[in-house]
Amino acid sequence: MKKCINCPYSVIDQPIICEHKKARITPSDIKTVHNHDGFEIVMYLKGDVNIMIEPDLYKMETGDLFFISPLVFHGLDLVDINGYERIVINIQYKVLQDLGDEETDFSTLFRNAASPNMNHLKVPQEVLPRFISIAKNLEEAINSDTYGHKVLAKALLVEFLLLCYTYCANIPATQKKNSMPVIVTKILNYIDNHMSDDITINAMSADLHYSSDHLSRAFSEATGDSLKHYINAKKIALAQKLLLESNSPYDVCFMVGYNNYSSFSRRFSKQIGISPKQYQLKNRA
Repeated sequence: MKKCINCPYSVIDQPIICEHKKARITPSDIKTVHNHDGFEIVMYLKGDVNIMIEPDLYKMETGDLFFISPLVFHGLDLVDINGYERIVINIQYKVLQDLGDEETDFSTLFRNAASPNMNHLKVPQEVLPRFISIAKNLEEAINSDTYGHKVLAKALLVEFLLLCYTYCANIPATQKKNSMPVIVTKILNYIDNHMSDDITINAMSADLHYSSDHLSRAFSEATGDSLKHYINAKKIALAQKLLLESNSPYDVCFMVGYNNYSSFSRRFSKQIGISPKQYQLKNRA
């Protein structure tokens, strides 16, 4: 994936990416919230890790499968940076759309009744090796240059997703405990409820009845990101969604709380790499 320096937005630059990751995580990778322009599946195998998927923080357990929707901010809180093992699958938005048909919408795996941002599945220990085996074959097919490897990769991805649906249907849903600090949940909810406003930390401080320093410190400790940076990044993520819904770039500017188009366009271009208009035209095509 391509990720800009100091930019939370990552472009999934291959149709499908599958990686079984065992390498040590560097401190710079820890607790940095980011998002992608496509879908992500994280299958947790071992380690001492919390995962933040806005607006919640979960303790990860062996067999946890997290399905994260496009443009949703997420990140890691690693207690131990040496033992984190997981399988990560990234899928371009259009690829997932094309995998299904009128009866099969794979995007429903990435949301649930409680959240439009994510879904969670607990895989039983006795069938976890089957999930790992399919993911291993998928990774090999993606990295192969043999005849038909791209078709095989799509077939394996479909097999993996259908297996996920099987266990989603057969295993009763459980509410995973959210360990996000209360003050950070209040911050995230405040931001969500004021996206069309010019959000300032001082105004948030007055409304939530905490000092601005306390808000900033608590947010940074929980997410690894600065509060001001997150607010800007969140607004640009919403702008992306609104642009994809065919709203004009000028209208989107004010819908996400910017007071003038030049400032909005500069911020958007810095985070996404192209202007709002270019982004809309590119994705329309």
